[in-house]
Amino acid sequence: MRKIWVLLITMVLFSGCSMQTFETVDDLNDVQAIAQPATLLVDLPEEAAAPAMQGSSGTLYFCGAYDIMVEVMPSGNLSNTLQTLTGFPREELELLQTDRCGVDCYECAWSAAGEAGDHVGRVLVLDDGSFHYCVSVMAMAEDAGDCAADWKEILESVALAEG
Repeated sequence: MRKIWVLLITMVLFSGCSMQTFETVDDLNDVQAIAQPATLLVDLPEEAAAPAMQGSSGTLYFCGAYDIMVEVMPSGNLSNTLQTLTGFPREELELLQTDRCGVDCYECAWSAAGEAGDHVGRVLVLDDGSFHYCVSVMAMAEDAGDCAADWKEILESVALAEG
């Protein structure tokens, strides 16, 4: 009888020493915070003070001989952004990649034939990883040479401010 009591007491004592297993639960479908776009700063010429057209992603300004388009697009696919802005796939454009405002900066120029005549344009895209901040300028080919100094000044003024 004594052996049974010793055996029972030993079993009770050892049953409390078992290892507990804890289950951790993580919500894999947790909603990620959506980044807010920064403020795109551009020094526009006086004749572009009022936007000609404004949409959900961009604003068009008429400046006499040329037009300026300022847009913010989702980041992720630079090729699609460039094709939307220029009409050409990325492979057909000569991109200049630099760093501006602490983010990647892409610039290129293009020309295209249209019903009204040949057009020349330049585009600048700032990529912060969440958004593409785009500034495009375009004019008729015969006017593009006269606009070059204005375009340089406009594109050099492009910057980002935390919004």
